[in-house]
Amino acid sequence: MDFIGDQDLNSIDMLRQILDESFLVLSLSPNGKIIDANTAFQSFLQSDIKEIYLKDYDDLIKDGPNWAELREILVQEKRWQGESFLVTQRGELKWVKSKFILLNEGEEDARILSFHLDCTEQKRAEEWRRLAYQNELTGLPNRRELLLSLERHVSEAEQKKSRFVVLFIDINKFKSVNDLYGHYIGDALLIEVGKRISNLPYELEFYHISGDEFIILMKEISALDKVIASIAYAFDEGFPLDTFCVQVSASIGISLYPDNGRDPVQLLQLADHAMFEAKAEESTRWCFAGMPFVIRT
Repeated sequence: MDFIGDQDLNSIDMLRQILDESFLVLSLSPNGKIIDANTAFQSFLQSDIKEIYLKDYDDLIKDGPNWAELREILVQEKRWQGESFLVTQRGELKWVKSKFILLNEGEEDARILSFHLDCTEQKRAEEWRRLAYQNELTGLPNRRELLLSLERHVSEAEQKKSRFVVLFIDINKFKSVNDLYGHYIGDALLIEVGKRISNLPYELEFYHISGDEFIILMKEISALDKVIASIAYAFDEGFPLDTFCVQVSASIGISLYPDNGRDPVQLLQLADHAMFEAKAEESTRWCFAGMPFVIRT
């Protein structure tokens, strides 16, 4: 008969202490009931064990597989790891990275141990970055992200002695759409424009910098004619929005690195100026920086 000696017990106690200090630990029954939680988890959840004892896992953890799905994964693979979030007793949203392990499957004392790490601050930092570098309406990268990307493009092009192109896109008569149909339809139009151009089958970086102004960065200058034609076609189709079908066109200004300049801000300004040259016409037009005339697509 094997006996556990004092040294083994001390080692087990030390291991338990390390786990308790390092992780938020939750013990669950095979049917997803909470049967134990360490002090760190109770503090994290702002609840004591009496408040969560025999509570359903599905009522506690959100945005992950439900218990039936998780149980099936554990039966097949014995473990699962991923991210999820929960809401504390005070209504605070908390994110955790979790690992679940199935113990003693098929026996009376079968249970699932889960180890969690609080990643709330990391998630908040990611969300703040998203808000700082994404357009709130369309979800596309915004002007801040564009300027950072332009710096990278210039640096890379200088090293490789390569070129890239900046396309400045503006929706013609967008103010008239807002005035005629209301800002709700105007916003819906911007979202739909973002989706259509994002789905073009080319290697593009697409940005929504403000209002009805969008920017494309592309390295494959040989595909420029096809990209312009695709943008024009995307606008020619019209935009069914709510009970309306909004028909608008776009004006496109184009600048090239290094042909038109090597400074990111200058390239944007030149593309912007070329766009206003193209905007002299009502239908979808495009114009290169430095060209005194507009070319029809």
